[in-house]
Amino acid sequence: MRKQIFVLVSMAMFSCKDNAKKITTDDSDSSKKEEARIVANEKDIELALYEGYFVKNDNGFDVAIKNNTIFLFKTNPSEKNKSTNFFLDIVLQNGELQNFDLPTAKISFNDSLSSNFINVAVYKFEMPKVDKEREIIIGQYDGSGRIWTTSIRSQFLNQNINNYRNEYAKNTKSNRYLKKFESALVEGYFMMYSQGYDMLVDKNVIYFIKPSNQGVDIDTRFYLHIKFENAEEKMILDFNGREFQVNQLLGPKYENFTVIRKEIPSDKKMVEIGAGQFNNEGRPWQVIYDLEKMEDNITYFYDNQYKDFIKSNN
Repeated sequence: MRKQIFVLVSMAMFSCKDNAKKITTDDSDSSKKEEARIVANEKDIELALYEGYFVKNDNGFDVAIKNNTIFLFKTNPSEKNKSTNFFLDIVLQNGELQNFDLPTAKISFNDSLSSNFINVAVYKFEMPKVDKEREIIIGQYDGSGRIWTTSIRSQFLNQNINNYRNEYAKNTKSNRYLKKFESALVEGYFMMYSQGYDMLVDKNVIYFIKPSNQGVDIDTRFYLHIKFENAEEKMILDFNGREFQVNQLLGPKYENFTVIRKEIPSDKKMVEIGAGQFNNEGRPWQVIYDLEKMEDNITYFYDNQYKDFIKSNN
């Protein structure tokens, strides 16, 4: 009899352990899924800010649009800011109007984000897909009428006219471009060149860098020729420097710099880089780097050469 009782108790104990293990596993999986969801949401915001159409509005909410989605932002908002409803008008060229009433409770996005955005109110709304040119009017209203509005023409959305300039650097804890840039300084190849731009190579990303007081020219067209491992032909990547300028996204720490970020559209191993600038009169500067000779060569490690130009965070 005792033996039977012992067996039953043992079975119950194992059953409890199994259930506890299952609950723990389920909680862990749920936590990982929630974390992944938050990461994905914040990547969508970064995409809208860094690569979308951004409008600063001192009287209301800032607006970022990417992939037919509107994000609305305001730093340190008041309770009135967070409780006053939004509206959206989409006006086609023929006068046809689509109007949307957007209660704050329905489009609030902060609950889907990490504490990184604790000081920034974020709202999100996916617009209906419209192929025709249109005017997008977004704003807030109360019982007395419209408090503020922002008007955007759809034909300008992909023209790189209005760009985010890191307006939330002081109100968020992370900065994607800054983190990647400083990681590249630690892990990439760094080459100083007095006649032109210094260069930093990190995997398939190349930075052209210069302290702003050293007579940099950003408007003369850049050329970039890449040779890959086991390939005869070079990839030709000539570009306009201003289109790839990112120092304004690095925050105040690097405001004394001109930084151009050029992503190479290939995952193949780069073995040689030819770079410089050119105009009708020739090439003001040019250089060729053999990356294979740089491997494990400490001469091409960044050693705080920019310390006199970097602004302190204090």
